[in-house]
Amino acid sequence: MARTEEFDRELVLEKAMNLFWEKGYNGTSMQDLVDRTGLNRSSLYNSFGSKMDLYEETLKSYQKQTGGIFQKALLKAKDPLDAIQQIFESFLPEILGDKQERGCFILNCKMEMSNQDASVKKWLLDTQENQLSTFQELVSEGQKQGLINNKEDSMSYAYYILSAFQGFRITGILVKKEEVLRQLIHNVISVLK
Repeated sequence: MARTEEFDRELVLEKAMNLFWEKGYNGTSMQDLVDRTGLNRSSLYNSFGSKMDLYEETLKSYQKQTGGIFQKALLKAKDPLDAIQQIFESFLPEILGDKQERGCFILNCKMEMSNQDASVKKWLLDTQENQLSTFQELVSEGQKQGLINNKEDSMSYAYYILSAFQGFRITGILVKKEEVLRQLIHNVISVLK
């Protein structure tokens, strides 16, 4: 008979995610994971698979959390241009509250791991494509409504917004001045009008 897990899986994932977030994948050893989670190696391997499997699961968990922020921003927006602004603004509390200056876990992964592991790279590309698709749909609809200019096509603007959003998240690691971050948002929206 298979043994049942005798721990809170979500709590272990959160502890592992925070460790990977602090030290990166390459800087985190299995012993670090044992120490942080309180599980022994065999429990970690039996419950999560390899270190890479655990890492990927923490990325997906983080994506669910931040995806929720993204979706709430979309739901409260009054139009496509406002939705883009709301997406940026909805991440301000996370950026300003990041006292450890860790930044975005997924962007950190992108910088560390995108060329080291094929499955992580594929996941990162899929995640990016989903964001691009959302931005392209918003721009396309905004252009139809006359809220966003037609100087560029919707995919070009989608890449611009994605790049600006990632830059915004990275800038927010060290810049904790809300007025500066709000000006960055304003600049992005101004380009689109």
